[in-house]
Amino acid sequence: MKNFSPLFAISKKSRAFFFCFFICASTISDNALAAENSGIQYRDQITVDGRELSLHGIGLLKWKYLVKVYLVGLYKPGNVPVEKVLEDIPKRLEYYFFVDMKASDFQDTGFQLMARNVGEEKAKSLLEELEALNSLYQDVKEGQRYTLTYLPGKGVEMALDDEVLGLVQGAEFAGAYFSIWLGPDPVSKSLQEGIFDPATKSQ
Repeated sequence: MKNFSPLFAISKKSRAFFFCFFICASTISDNALAAENSGIQYRDQITVDGRELSLHGIGLLKWKYLVKVYLVGLYKPGNVPVEKVLEDIPKRLEYYFFVDMKASDFQDTGFQLMARNVGEEKAKSLLEELEALNSLYQDVKEGQRYTLTYLPGKGVEMALDDEVLGLVQGAEFAGAYFSIWLGPDPVSKSLQEGIFDPATKSQ
């Protein structure tokens, strides 16, 4: 830690007081900026393409109701109701993984899960975009994070641990793909309930 001369120009007792104050204030600030679920922290707010997005809720996916698979945090503009999250607005889903997963785990299920929400005919019309997104997936290890970010006028951007892997254009595809987690027939009802509930930011 650097020694700042103004601090060391005052008495030892005063230095101790200000040092304690600085540490306490830093801790309060960090906690205020972080949400936590299942021991994993998420930022309360992020900036995407010049737009500020707020964390709405965090959902947990479990395998056979026992094994934690991943968390999903939903970021959206604060003034947009969650009921309208599938509309043409900026949004992000951020995944934290408790287990290792193969790229094929995502690639093999996307079409069926999309079709459950938007219908098979529409899902088939979006196969080209789905295949483009599937080609970006990589194997993930426990502790890694994927993000899917929709940028209006640009498309769906995928990143792994903040490294951008690629972007797939199309607002219609974005709505269909995000419906896997946010639509009327999601991959998991309990997961979606968590995503839609702001109380899950502190569990």
